[in-house]
Amino acid sequence: MSETYRDNLADEAVSAEAAPAPAGTAPELEAGCSEADAISCLAQVVEELNSSLELDAVLQQVATRVKQFIDYDTFGIHLLDPLGQELRIRFGIGYPPEVMQHWRLGLGQGLVGTVAKTREPLRVGNVKNDPRYISAGEGICSEMAIPLVVKSRPVGVLDVGSRRCDAFTETHQRMLTFLAGHLANAIENARLYENLREQARTLSLLHEVSRELTAILDREELLRRVAQRVKRLVDYHGFHVMLWNEETQLLENAFSLRFDERLAIKAGLPMGVGICGTAAALRQPVRVPNVHLDPRYVTCGDAVDVHSELVVPLVVKDRLIGVLDLESTEYNAFTEQHEQLLSTLTSYIAIAFENARLYEKVREGERRLEMDLEMARDIQRRLLPEAPPRFPGLDIAIGYVPARQLGGDVFDFLPYADGRLGVAVGDVAGKATAAALYGSLAIGILRGHVVEHPCEPAEMLELMNEYLRKPRIDNRFMALAFALYDPRSKVLTVANAGFPRPALIRGGRLEEIEVDGVPLGILPDIRYEEKKLALQDGDVIVFCSDGIHECLDKSGKEFGLGCLREMLVELAPGSAQEIAQGVLQATDRYAAGNGGAADDRTIVVLKVARD
Repeated sequence: MSETYRDNLADEAVSAEAAPAPAGTAPELEAGCSEADAISCLAQVVEELNSSLELDAVLQQVATRVKQFIDYDTFGIHLLDPLGQELRIRFGIGYPPEVMQHWRLGLGQGLVGTVAKTREPLRVGNVKNDPRYISAGEGICSEMAIPLVVKSRPVGVLDVGSRRCDAFTETHQRMLTFLAGHLANAIENARLYENLREQARTLSLLHEVSRELTAILDREELLRRVAQRVKRLVDYHGFHVMLWNEETQLLENAFSLRFDERLAIKAGLPMGVGICGTAAALRQPVRVPNVHLDPRYVTCGDAVDVHSELVVPLVVKDRLIGVLDLESTEYNAFTEQHEQLLSTLTSYIAIAFENARLYEKVREGERRLEMDLEMARDIQRRLLPEAPPRFPGLDIAIGYVPARQLGGDVFDFLPYADGRLGVAVGDVAGKATAAALYGSLAIGILRGHVVEHPCEPAEMLELMNEYLRKPRIDNRFMALAFALYDPRSKVLTVANAGFPRPALIRGGRLEEIEVDGVPLGILPDIRYEEKKLALQDGDVIVFCSDGIHECLDKSGKEFGLGCLREMLVELAPGSAQEIAQGVLQATDRYAAGNGGAADDRTIVVLKVARD
């Protein structure tokens, strides 16, 4: 502070002391404190007021400095609330704790309230003789209250009290009045600074909360997190979220907390009923300072005595999601700032709830689909043979691993009335449900033909082709190998409709059975060729779907036909089961680094038993 400004302050204080004190009054200043000391002290106080925006620090400094020239027992700064209706102690020395926490004075109430209303200083030598005095329980005998005014607007009262009667003089009053003018401006500046800092903190918190909440998809977790985050912004005793149910036309309680304890409240409210129903119907916040004076208030029937309530609707694109309801056991607990803050926050909360609702809907759909798939898989399992049949002269094994819950590969063993055994191995274009259904349709048709018209493999494929073309299912076709084995002659007759060529392993060598054809269900009037093989003891016939040799490792390289052939030759001396399991295990290991095989894998092994 400049020397000129300090001199002006001193001159102002000296002029306030110019009038002589009346005879017989108490000492003007405390013992050991001269008038010059008081003036210097005042100048330092004003300098400190103008150099700090921390309100609590400012008030502490004022109390310390004033104590140097006025001996008080109580010192209080009472500030008006934002509505200018109620005085609360913002800073105090010498008051009982309950007074500091709960003391509230309206305009015109008590000496402090009177000063706030009249904007005139008040000095009382003996408070017992003043009917306006309200005792705070500290044994005060004399009191002096100075209004804090900024631009003709009261912001609070500076109040000092003493247990001595007539403790304060006219000089004290003039000096505190001088100080109060500067203090009022300092308080206003500090409060503006606090408001700006609080707004910045609130905006930062809003950003943090909105970003966090919109990322939570589990509704229960979202509700708990909303309760926690709102508590950081607005103090409450009761927290409720009620969601609108279109079917029941009721606001139904989704989540409730009382004093941070979870409650189970099942009651629903119609639109327009109660404070919550009113906020929902109006699509506007409703703030009630005293619910007992509001005829719209509907009690939940519990023992908590609610005094004030704030309800904010949750709306997304003009569609009501529900309401956020805050309750307090204190009167007028929620302010206009709280209402504005929650109105901003609830726009994010409503979106978060809508996201959670859609996610829950998707999850429910997935659960239903999972159940349907499990049932379909069970049906498919029952349609396909669970184990290979026991057949004279043949050792038979099956290896089947669908890439998903449902597979597009099919296989079946079909006994003919004349003692022959039909073997079918197929692969439907595509995977999962559609492929499984198409494959089940094909197996059903095949079984019907075997019963009604047990024909040779080539004719069987021709009939199957015509039947599979009739449904006219777009982009669906099927590769199928069909073979008939006669145990009497040991002759295997094979026809093929687009399935990978079967392999014959004999005497340590492998050869493909060169039989091909067009997949079923694509073109009309297709004719298929047959191959007849006279099998010998120890011969092995292997049918493998393309999912086996097309298995990929982590680098994208295929298992390959060459590797498969080498493995079949190596495994051929073993049983049919050992051959089938060996191939599947090898492809499991090969595809392990790539997250597993991407296609269905099916292998059917026929080994001619030695006599």
